[in-house]
Amino acid sequence: MAAESAKNGPTVDEAGRRLLARFDSHAVALMAYGSRVCGQVRTGSEFDFWLIVRDSEAFHRDNAEFYRTQLNMASTPEKQIALNRAGPLFYSIRDGECRMKVAVLAQADFARLCRSAWWTVKGRMQKPMRVIRMCPAVEEGIRAARREGLACALSLVPPRFTLEQLLTELVSLSYRAEVRPENKRAKIRSIVEGGRAGLMEIYVPLLAKLPAVTRDGDRYVDSRSPAERRAARAATLRALRRSKWSGESLRFVWRNYRSHRTPIRYLLLKIYGEVEKTFRRWFGKAA
Repeated sequence: MAAESAKNGPTVDEAGRRLLARFDSHAVALMAYGSRVCGQVRTGSEFDFWLIVRDSEAFHRDNAEFYRTQLNMASTPEKQIALNRAGPLFYSIRDGECRMKVAVLAQADFARLCRSAWWTVKGRMQKPMRVIRMCPAVEEGIRAARREGLACALSLVPPRFTLEQLLTELVSLSYRAEVRPENKRAKIRSIVEGGRAGLMEIYVPLLAKLPAVTRDGDRYVDSRSPAERRAARAATLRALRRSKWSGESLRFVWRNYRSHRTPIRYLLLKIYGEVEKTFRRWFGKAA
């Protein structure tokens, strides 16, 4: 993977060790993702992590002082426990010069959301990650999410497709299924370019196991009938739209507004991003 760290700063592994030093007794899995793993790294870029904990109630009770003093809206362990049952909570943590955005989920909730109709967790599992710590239940949840992601991406590419086309659709799934502020095409291109080796390591073996897909030179061929493909494409797009505008997604934005260090900017970026994408679609310049 191309990305690692900005100049003269800690590496991904060092940032991960700092998190484990703080949360070791709770962590069953820790995975790094984002621009530090694949994509374009800028000086000052945050480290992005998924922290999967054994018992979310114990984790949140151990962090009462953090919730009282470090969130945008002061909170309590009891409130964070209730919020975290519905989905991941993202916390901004500073350790000296190291700035980390940490998504927290209980092991059982992570496994459930990797198979849920709501795409916010399983869509993000389509991207390359740097594993710092792993456990079997989390590993199987990631595999399930990626198998489903591959099936959905196959419904969005042409019947004859290149690996590049498939990887682009795989990375795009979370952007189709979430309210996101980014320039979608640029972000997806950056992830595919920076994470191509990791993406190929994940999906080429999974692709080889699909009986309907065969290799033809530098392309792959999906042998399903046109009717099957049309039905699969319609079902995939419908599921992604439903996830994006679901109550779960709207509550997810609100939950993380409450812990974001610049909350007004956070919400404005979400709104602006969706308005811009709609404007581009209307004028034939889809983002």
